[in-house]
Amino acid sequence: MQAVILAGGASSRFYPFNNVSKALIKIAGEPLIAHTIRSIKRAGINDVVLLTGPENYFKDALGNGKKFGVKISYASIPEPTGMGDGLLICSKFIKGDFFLINPHHVEFDLLKRAIDEKRGTNQEAILVARERIKKGTYGVLKIDGDRVLSVVEKPKSHRGLSNLRVIGVYFLNQEFVDVLKRVKREHYSFEKALDMFAKQGKVRVAITSNEVLTLKYPWDLLGVKNFILGKVKRSISKKAKISKSADIQGDVVIEEGAEISENAVIKGSAYIGRNVFIGSNTLIRNSSDIEEGSKIGAYMEIRGSLLAAGVSTHSGFIGDSVVGSNTRIGAHFGTANVRLDRNRVKSEVKGEKIDTGLRSFGAIIGSGVTIGERVSTMPGVIIGNNTVIGPSTTVMKNVASDTTYYTKFAEIVTRRK
Repeated sequence: MQAVILAGGASSRFYPFNNVSKALIKIAGEPLIAHTIRSIKRAGINDVVLLTGPENYFKDALGNGKKFGVKISYASIPEPTGMGDGLLICSKFIKGDFFLINPHHVEFDLLKRAIDEKRGTNQEAILVARERIKKGTYGVLKIDGDRVLSVVEKPKSHRGLSNLRVIGVYFLNQEFVDVLKRVKREHYSFEKALDMFAKQGKVRVAITSNEVLTLKYPWDLLGVKNFILGKVKRSISKKAKISKSADIQGDVVIEEGAEISENAVIKGSAYIGRNVFIGSNTLIRNSSDIEEGSKIGAYMEIRGSLLAAGVSTHSGFIGDSVVGSNTRIGAHFGTANVRLDRNRVKSEVKGEKIDTGLRSFGAIIGSGVTIGERVSTMPGVIIGNNTVIGPSTTVMKNVASDTTYYTKFAEIVTRRK
């Protein structure tokens, strides 16, 4: 059995982290795609076909798959033109029945169980679906029992359709590939071929109640991070330097070369990467991930956040946020991570206000950002790459990449009588 991973797509909604494949973003010290490969291995699959973009950075991270106990074959697509084209490019490596998955499904081994319960003859395809918990643009199913009658991509009306959304995990066969080859090449050719196959009575649905991860928007990294860190076990390198007065609680991973200063508190689950510095009286909690080479200054609290490699901070609070690589943050920085009315946080993406579904969500801060002291951000704000935020500024709205943003002050001097 094989698993085919389509990782060559565009990620326009993933700004400001869309300059590289989101599957290469590191969580717990490894690229996201590595966690997915490990999940595939846990599911008992040893043969992986990976579709990448024209520049195959994945090979540097994964090699031939030997270190994960699998064999990886690489295919590439010149530009993202949809799942259908991607699958057809991979088809030269496909030998029989196969699983098709999106690259962020680090929980694949759990989702596969639903398919295994449905598998019968090889003439039927199976897709995994879950009840729609919140509104969104998903593929939705029309069903009769477990038989899929139709697959509707991003329907304008849900009348006559089920409350099930497609989650990007499929069990397919060569007959489906033959149908796909006959469909006109366009962005949604895969979805149209799946709909045609369903109308032939050859697609069934496996409904899962397991947690299903999504990675459409940058804040979705928080949920993926929480899932991965929820699986870690306590591991502290003997080559880490930890003060006797530091307090390390629960399932915390501390890598080689990390330094934990006096009175710092780290509450698991948490990940502290190689050569990370944690300053005195700092608190790390609620599934926080500090990647390699970052320096966290004294009196900083980090809650439920992902800080990429090379981040540098002074004092303050970073809550439920994602901070890109090599960003520098001045003293007394604060992310507001909860609305005053306690409603779900909305964030603006491509000019549209999106309900994140999160009641605790701070900021998305790009890579190479410089932030002055006494800066604060409002919930849901997105700051672009290589941006400068001036001191004593409250960031109330999104800030574009490669800009300078600051509050203008007026100096007033009067002579006292």
